[in-house]
Amino acid sequence: CVSKAIEDKVKSKYYFKNTVTVENPVGFTENSSAQLPPLPEKFILFFGRFDEKAKNFTLMLEAYSLSGLCEKGVQLVLMGEGADQNLIESLIKRHQLTDCVTLLPYQKDPFGIVKKARFTLLTSHFEGFPLSLAESLASGTPVVAVDCESGPREVIQNEQNGLLVPNYNAAALATAMNRMVDDEVLYARCKANAAISVKHLSLESIAEKWAQILPKPL
Repeated sequence: CVSKAIEDKVKSKYYFKNTVTVENPVGFTENSSAQLPPLPEKFILFFGRFDEKAKNFTLMLEAYSLSGLCEKGVQLVLMGEGADQNLIESLIKRHQLTDCVTLLPYQKDPFGIVKKARFTLLTSHFEGFPLSLAESLASGTPVVAVDCESGPREVIQNEQNGLLVPNYNAAALATAMNRMVDDEVLYARCKANAAISVKHLSLESIAEKWAQILPKPL
């Protein structure tokens, strides 16, 4: 399984005893010569699929609106592609955030942008294993995420590499977003811990897990 939560569910539903969790690895090579698109001076970032049923942009944009970060000069960048872009644009207009939210297309090499973000954001209804959180941390960028089923609580060490908040609570999410902008001590600690907190998800570490599971060649 790709997360402990999924392994626990498989065990309870099917009574399997020979299960193991092997997370998805974090592996990327940043192209330092890649030209970045124009970016706001200060911004927070979501990157992934534009899929409302999974990612819950309704919650994300409500919380961002409540946070008042736009008034502080901290914009929200949504980077990705998907069938729900029109819905996202309508939500941006509904919350009167047209001047505060930037949509960027999918980037083959997103990590230069991820590194420049204050933090990345995840508001999903559900995940399997939230690779975007691990990729953000591996880039040295803290995260703010909802405690959805499953995965975020297995990646986020609350107040150490990011903030984990109850799901479907826009006010709590807005508070967490403000903390990560305003509390420099908290932010510095989370940023310092970010990359090291996901070293166990490196390609080498995950390959070693598979090597212990797969049959040895004759």
